[in-house]
Amino acid sequence: MTGGTLCDKIVVMSKLTVKSPAENFRDAFPVANGRIGAKVYGKPFHETLKLNEESLWSKAYYNRNNPQSRNALKDIRTLISQERWVEAEEQVLESLSGTPSEQAHYCPSGEIHIDFYDAEHSKNSSFEKYDSYKREIDFETGIVSSEFSVESSVSGEKDFSRSSSDSSITYTRECFASGSGNVLVYHISSSVPKSIYLRAFIVKPGCAKKYALTNDTVSVLDVNGFPSCIMMTAVSSGGTVAVKGEYLVVEKSDDVTLYIDVETGYRRGHFRSKQGDVHKKPLAAASKCADLALKRICFASGTSYRNLKADHIADWTSWNTQAILSIDGKEDLDWEYAKYKLLCDLHPQATLPKIKKGLWAETEGERFSLEDNSVYRYAAGMTGLSKLNRATLKIADRLYRHGKTASEIMYGAEGFVCHSSTDIWGDASPCGTDLSSSYSPLGALNFARALIEYYEYSLDRKTLKKYFKVLKAASVFFLNTLVPADEKKHLILSPAFTKGWFNSEGKAFNIAERSEEDGNAIKELFSLTLRAMKYLGKNTDTFIFDLTNASKKLVVSETEATAEAIDDKEFFDGWLCSAADSILKCRMNGDRVELTLLESVPEDWKNGSLKRIQLRGNLIGDIEWKDGKFACASVHTEPGTVFWKNLSVIYEGKEYSAQLSADGKLDLKNVLPSTV
Repeated sequence: MTGGTLCDKIVVMSKLTVKSPAENFRDAFPVANGRIGAKVYGKPFHETLKLNEESLWSKAYYNRNNPQSRNALKDIRTLISQERWVEAEEQVLESLSGTPSEQAHYCPSGEIHIDFYDAEHSKNSSFEKYDSYKREIDFETGIVSSEFSVESSVSGEKDFSRSSSDSSITYTRECFASGSGNVLVYHISSSVPKSIYLRAFIVKPGCAKKYALTNDTVSVLDVNGFPSCIMMTAVSSGGTVAVKGEYLVVEKSDDVTLYIDVETGYRRGHFRSKQGDVHKKPLAAASKCADLALKRICFASGTSYRNLKADHIADWTSWNTQAILSIDGKEDLDWEYAKYKLLCDLHPQATLPKIKKGLWAETEGERFSLEDNSVYRYAAGMTGLSKLNRATLKIADRLYRHGKTASEIMYGAEGFVCHSSTDIWGDASPCGTDLSSSYSPLGALNFARALIEYYEYSLDRKTLKKYFKVLKAASVFFLNTLVPADEKKHLILSPAFTKGWFNSEGKAFNIAERSEEDGNAIKELFSLTLRAMKYLGKNTDTFIFDLTNASKKLVVSETEATAEAIDDKEFFDGWLCSAADSILKCRMNGDRVELTLLESVPEDWKNGSLKRIQLRGNLIGDIEWKDGKFACASVHTEPGTVFWKNLSVIYEGKEYSAQLSADGKLDLKNVLPSTV
């Protein structure tokens, strides 16, 4: 650990421990490596793993742009001006909807079920009666485990060992998503030799084919939506492994490791380049997925479980080095759990953005949301994981291509437009027929926020330069489609789509002539585009003038939105961001990095520290407080990195200016008055 660290004491990483198996999907423990994930229930006698793989979606790409939209906009605006709201909404439904109205959506992959039994082949006599149960997530290793003891009248071995009583057997199960092997790994061990009996099988409703690949491997092929394959193999120490029907059966084993993979057609370059339109022989395409799954499983199972586990722990800990929150000398459990899920989502194997629930969706139907910020993991910046978040930016190449087409066909305008959601193909057309959200053309704003935030944390100028074209084209779209209003004094986006309002007769509508919220959003997009131009040193005077002039004419609310004012981040991502902001809030303010210290620390966090928190400007911060008051803090950089030198420090409402020295270190006690 380099320079500027705050405390010498070592805090033991936390574990989340529960004394009972999960009864539902929400309570099951998550594992993932960015590409493949599962929810693990930890049930003693009937274990369940709910599988997800990021690239399993419902269908190929289809150009859904509605050619009637271009000419219908003028008619819709006329109906709105005449307050013919019902007709205007009907016209939107008929002419602005995509054809068909739905994009592809995300699909959970399937399930692994494992029945455990004893030497008498009886579940009821043993595994339904267990004690000393616990299941855990170890945040230091990224491993989910469960452990329990059962009483068994008949054991696989007469000569008991490992300090077991004549009738008690302790089982330990561990599960993780391997980074090096890129498969799910589920390991079962026992305190008594030859006492592991199990029957494992794959559940995939509507699958095309189930078969035994070898005597220790089962596979399921599916051709619904994307061609895909789920494959599972067992490696046993002692005992026997056999495939019986669709079941993988292990008996009299000392310990067993299951290797599980999910592969889809998306992993093949031809499938991606054709945007999924390669289904002349769908079962053959699914078989190619099986070839890739077999390769991964053979590679992972070719080493010992011990070595694979050691590789996983080393990989996990290499990414889990920043943003350590301690409260009263102990790491905060909620913080560690949220950070654990973030790292599961953003691991290096990830190639796509994540849907709202990450790699743990129970039901199908979700898409990459472009209206609620969930498509981009904003907590990645302050946890030092920005480089793992680039999958969100990569999909912009597809989105940009389709968005330029949508802008031309649907709006007759130059530039780039996308609506409230997109899919694995970067579909930019309206999705669904919800008047409150489906038709809003403001999806580019959240991409702009993501790109600027990524740059401000990483100072990765190359990536900003590559994707600046998206910001510029999105701004050009609005410059071409904003409508003059109020005797040309203002500009508005019309029609506007709202969450609902009532006319004088008490009837509810979602369509309106204008929306101040839309004005805020477009003004923010223009502001972010100008900020990107400043960072890149671009000086296109005419374009700058057009954006600035249009911003002045936009109808906005009194409280304007800013790139940092993102209040609706979802789930663990949002919790991490709000918790970090309460302790050490960081934003860009002109040419300075602005740090606000201890602005709203929760009352039950009276004493604590936040170490190695990533800050904008490619800086790293440490802070400690006692009785809710500042104790010490510092800012430093990693050696040899580019960083932002100018700082503003705000504490108790007062602002102080500072500058990092050439070695990239600064003790904030030297910035604040001696009375602090």
